[in-house]
Amino acid sequence: MSKIIIYFLLFISSYSINHVNINKLDVQSRNGTVFMSMNSFSKIGVDLKRSKNTFILNTDLGKYYLIDNRIITPQKEYTYLSIPFISQEKYYLPLELILELNGAYLKNNKIIRSVEPKNPNIFPKRIISLSPGITEKIFALGGEDLLVGRTSFSTYPEEVKNIDIVGTMFEPNLEIILDKDPDTVIAETHFRKKLMSTLNSLGISVTKYQTPINIPEIHRSIVDLGVLLGRHLEARGLNASLKDKINYTRYILRDQEVPKVYYVLGSGKTDITPGGDTFINSLMVLAGGENIAKEKNGWRYSLEELILNNPDIIFGSQRNIDNMLMEENYYFLTAIKNKNHYIIPDDSIFNLPGPRALTQGIYEMVKIFHPESAKKLKPKY
Repeated sequence: MSKIIIYFLLFISSYSINHVNINKLDVQSRNGTVFMSMNSFSKIGVDLKRSKNTFILNTDLGKYYLIDNRIITPQKEYTYLSIPFISQEKYYLPLELILELNGAYLKNNKIIRSVEPKNPNIFPKRIISLSPGITEKIFALGGEDLLVGRTSFSTYPEEVKNIDIVGTMFEPNLEIILDKDPDTVIAETHFRKKLMSTLNSLGISVTKYQTPINIPEIHRSIVDLGVLLGRHLEARGLNASLKDKINYTRYILRDQEVPKVYYVLGSGKTDITPGGDTFINSLMVLAGGENIAKEKNGWRYSLEELILNNPDIIFGSQRNIDNMLMEENYYFLTAIKNKNHYIIPDDSIFNLPGPRALTQGIYEMVKIFHPESAKKLKPKY
């Protein structure tokens, strides 16, 4: 009987969330974020309670505890910026963050339930990651205890050095992989079909994801990986944290002029930069810049296009910036003439489509594009 009641309550909650317009509820807006009163959350089927300085959120996956600026899950803690407040003796909490934790989102002022993958029958216990982006996300989800192998390309976070190397991203060592006795190997787009077939024939499951090419795909990849690892609760918590910080970034940059920017990844014989179909382009837009290569697909560019589009700002690694400064062909560029070229000490923060790119990566770009606004982000991120 108790199971029937639980299923009924979950059904009512799902129905409520899918059929509510927030204009009819008690909401307030602060710093570009919509906050909703606790009483209104109860009206849409959200189970939210308060105990002293802690908000307790019961969801279909389990409990979240919100204390100060932290989202606490069984495996990991995440920070957020839209701190609850009291107005007229009522508590208000960030609507989109609470919805994300409940597996829902806001669209055109309507609350819609997200479509999420189902949990696998068995969760892996011994994982080898063949992608730096996957490795970073596993750590971010609190799943590092499951990792038994990674490639030499995986260097973040620092604790990854405690995980044994099984070769490079493009040439993993099959013998070492087998010696690690994994139940799952996780890879991304670059993974070769032949190696996948070999591993499958040896009874090792292989999960291959498409490398994200924009910010929504990064969020989706976090959910997919979280479900696979049994860290679904953490996946929602991580995404809620990231989306809250992204919304704040958009808010503080809302009235800024947008400079034309160029991210140099290669110069000289071949000019290389991220085109409009790359996730790095999404980062540049979010950080308040206009990518001059936004109309291009892929990574190839030309000197003629660079001179024609003449960026206000150029940024990249020390080596790539130095290469441009040594080539006379680039002297015509306004950013070179005015010395508006900037060195990124570690450009891997842009090159891996994961949580770090959406926090530290965005911050590093905002420091270059809008230095005054970056001061508002530094203590937040």
